[in-house]
Amino acid sequence: MTTAPPRSEHVLVIDDEVQIRRALTTILETRGYEVTCAGSGEEALAALTARTPDLIILDLSLPDIDGVPLCEQMRTW
Repeated sequence: MTTAPPRSEHVLVIDDEVQIRRALTTILETRGYEVTCAGSGEEALAALTARTPDLIILDLSLPDIDGVPLCEQMRTW
């Protein structure tokens, strides 16, 4: 049995598919993580300015920004 992490651990899920965001949110929240979701690269950048996550789960094929350059941009922060 795994122990849930403290509530301070925050995960940002970036995916354009609603079903994937919902599934990941359910799984992560069940394990005690705080989850923020973004459906596009622009939403992800806005979420990053609001709060820095401990972990980012990133879909590489987003509709507005390719995931690799987005990842590179986020790493500069």
